[in-house]
Amino acid sequence: MSNYSVPEKVGTARLSKIRDLFALCFVLSFCLMSIKPVEAQTLSLEQALQLAIQHDPLLKGNAHRKDRFNAEAEASSYWANPQVSASVQNLPTDGFAFDQEPMTQFKVGLKQQLPRGDENLYSQQKYQVMADQMSVESQARKAWLKREVTLTWLDWVYATRRIGLLDKEKSLLTQLLDFTDSRYSQGVGAAAQQDILQVRLALLSLDDKYVQAYQQKNEARSALSKWFGAPLDDSVSAPLTQSTQDAIEVDAILNDSNLSLSSFLTVVESIEPFSILQHHPEATLLKIQTQIEAQNLNIAREQTKSQWAFEASYGYRQDAQNGASRADFVSLGVQVDLPFFNKSRQDASIAAAASKMSASETDFRLKVNELAANAEVLKSRLSALTERKALYETALIGETQQLSEAELTAYTTDTGDIGDVVNANLKQVQVQDDLLKIDIERARTLASLAYLYLPTHAHFSNKE
Repeated sequence: MSNYSVPEKVGTARLSKIRDLFALCFVLSFCLMSIKPVEAQTLSLEQALQLAIQHDPLLKGNAHRKDRFNAEAEASSYWANPQVSASVQNLPTDGFAFDQEPMTQFKVGLKQQLPRGDENLYSQQKYQVMADQMSVESQARKAWLKREVTLTWLDWVYATRRIGLLDKEKSLLTQLLDFTDSRYSQGVGAAAQQDILQVRLALLSLDDKYVQAYQQKNEARSALSKWFGAPLDDSVSAPLTQSTQDAIEVDAILNDSNLSLSSFLTVVESIEPFSILQHHPEATLLKIQTQIEAQNLNIAREQTKSQWAFEASYGYRQDAQNGASRADFVSLGVQVDLPFFNKSRQDASIAAAASKMSASETDFRLKVNELAANAEVLKSRLSALTERKALYETALIGETQQLSEAELTAYTTDTGDIGDVVNANLKQVQVQDDLLKIDIERARTLASLAYLYLPTHAHFSNKE
C-alpha cells in the first residue's frame, strides 16, 4: 500500500496546481474583461468644418466691418455741423466802454453749409454697398474655408490610412519571412538563404515608407490645426474605416445645400459654368466693387457743382450813455464756391473714377473666365478618376489577389520563386494604395467643384 501512496499524493498536488491555474486564469480573464479600452476620438470632416468656421477670425472681423459701413452710411446722410460764432465788434480802445460808440455790438452768428449736389446721397449708397460686400465676402470666406479644410483633412486621412496599408504590407512580409525561414531551417524544398535576405530587404525598404507616411501625417495634422486656433489634442485621430467613398465623408460639404452627392453631380454636369459662375462670391465681390466705383464716379461728378452755405447773425447794441435807444442788427448771407475755375482737375478726377470702374468690370469678366475654366478642368479630372476607380474595383484588385495566391502556391510546391511571391504581395498592397490615392484625389476634386458650384446653387435657391 505504501508504494501507491506517493503517486497518489503527487496526483493530488497536480490537481491542486491545475485548480490554482484555472482560478488564476479566471481572475485574469475577469480583470481583463473589467478593463474598458480607451477609444481614440476621431475628427470627422463635418466637425472640422464647423470648428473652422466657428473659430475663423476673418468672419468675425467682417461682421464688425459690416456694422461699421452701416453706421457710416447713416452718418453720411446728414449735413455738416452748423457753425455758431460769437464776437464783440467795434469796441473802442480809448475806454473799452460797450455803450460809448454806436457801432459797438455783441454779435452772434449761425452758419450752415449744404452738401455739394447729391454727394451725401451717393456716399450713403456707397457705404450701403460696402456693407453688402462684407456679407458676400463672408460667404466667399466660408466656401473657401470649406474647400481648404477639406483638402487638408483629406491629406491627413490619406496619410493615416496609408500607414494602415503599410501595416498590412509589413504583416504580409513578416509572415512570408517566418515561412521562408522555417523552410530554410528545415531544409524543405529549394528555400535558400538569399530568399530570407530578399524578404528582409523588402522589410527594410518598408521602414522608409513609414517615415514618409508619418511625416505626411504630422504635417497634415499641423496644417489642419491652424484652422482651429490651437493644436489638435493628441487623442484626436483621423477616421480609419475601411470603406472608401463613405469613409471620406464628401457628403459633409454638401450638408448646407440639401443636395445629395448624385444630385450635386447632376448639377455640375447639366449647367454651363460660364453662366452660373457669374454669381459665384468671388465674381460677385468684383461686381460689387464695380458698384462702389460707380458711386465714386457719381461723387466725382458732384464735385463740379457749387457748394452753398447760408448764414444769419444777430448784433446786440447797448443804449447810449445819455439814454438814447439803439436798434439791434440782423444780418443774412449766402456763400457759394466757384468750382468752374478748376475744371481741368475735376475732369481728370472724373476720368480716373470712370477708368477705375471700367477696370473693375474687366476684372469681373476675367474672374468668371478663370472660374469657368477651372470648373471644366475639374469636371474632366473627375470623369477620369471615376473611370480609374471603376477599373481598380472591378478588375485590378481581384486580379492582384489571385496573382498573390497563385505565386504563394507555386512557391510552396517548389515551382515558384520567392521574389515572385514578394512582388505579388507588394503589388496587391500597391494596388490598394493606388485606389486610396484615387479616392482621395476624387474627393479633393469634388471639394473643389463644391467650392465653385455650391455658392451659386445657394444663390439661385434663395431667389426661388
